[in-house]
Amino acid sequence: MGFWEWTKRFFGPDKDEIYVTQKAIEQSNKLNIERFGIVMAINFIANAVSKCEFKTFLNGKEVKGDEYYLWNIEPNLNESSTQFSQRLISNLLFYGEALVIDVNGQLLVADSFNQVEYAVVENYFTDVSVKTMNFSRTFKMSEVMYFRLNDTNIRTLLTDLVNGYEELNNMAEGKYKRSGGRKGIVHLNKPANGDKEFQKKVDDLFKNQFKEYFEAENAVIHLYSGMEYAEQQDTSAKKSTSEITDIQNITKEAFDRIAQAFRIPPSLLRGDIADIEKITDNFLSFCIDPLVTIIGEEATRKRYGKQAFINGSYIKVDTTCIRHIDIFNISEAFDKLIASGGYSIDDLRIKAGDTPLNTDWSKRHWITKNYQDVNTIEGGDK
Repeated sequence: MGFWEWTKRFFGPDKDEIYVTQKAIEQSNKLNIERFGIVMAINFIANAVSKCEFKTFLNGKEVKGDEYYLWNIEPNLNESSTQFSQRLISNLLFYGEALVIDVNGQLLVADSFNQVEYAVVENYFTDVSVKTMNFSRTFKMSEVMYFRLNDTNIRTLLTDLVNGYEELNNMAEGKYKRSGGRKGIVHLNKPANGDKEFQKKVDDLFKNQFKEYFEAENAVIHLYSGMEYAEQQDTSAKKSTSEITDIQNITKEAFDRIAQAFRIPPSLLRGDIADIEKITDNFLSFCIDPLVTIIGEEATRKRYGKQAFINGSYIKVDTTCIRHIDIFNISEAFDKLIASGGYSIDDLRIKAGDTPLNTDWSKRHWITKNYQDVNTIEGGDK
């Protein structure tokens, strides 16, 4: 390929003057909005769920036994409950499904598996692997906890949606680079047809030497006969903030779509703190509660079963632990909850993140004299 053919391919046809800008430098390190946004959203949700308490009930009473310890402290020898729940939620959100197996009393989140599905008989799982361990056996549905979101693959839909924003962002990023890059014009006075040695020198000039010249703090460059280079006025000092604003706006729009797909209030994912209490309520109601309901139901039906559930045995995921509680801000509410008999002192101390007193009086339910039985009031009016 001759020099002029090379320049036409590289810079475009009909060029007797070439503007040497970032075009001479190979572009790389494009922002991956999709990957970054999805990972951020998933980590945000996973961290929130990991703060929840898995409450275990036996015959209608809350107990803290082996099952409670398994879900809240140590599900397996190599993970804490926080690490376990984060892996579980991350897999569930990223792949749309997650599998937990019980191996000798340890709960393990599978890294990969295959499921064979049936309509009216029990599904089973093959090729189950956890880290470096591959299980050759087949797991029946009744032997595992299988969590699944709806059939729509969120990640696939987001990929199609965010690709458009990715292209716009790349254009804005290129505009930003060009607005602050050094520019110059190379005048080509004569072609290099037939001179292969000169052609190699020119190729090296545009591909390598100009790149080093632009990147160096102080540098000179050697031009061959038939070439003239003119440095253009430095415009970096005049760079407008519009290019940065373009990138910020496109990224913000893409993040908003990702947040909506995961039912996260967009402002919460962006870190806005205005109306944080209302936003947090929205986050808990529409994002966290449906997820923990899936986990609680599957854990209950597989760890307890139908008859035990009927008798009042089940697992409930308490999301109230996600909120940060300032005891001075809610002191009046605490007083009202105790005075109405709704909670004991120890109940509220636990919810506030404090240790229970574990005394006879702190475990009791109290009620003020202002509260009376409605039948008593009706009887007094007769």
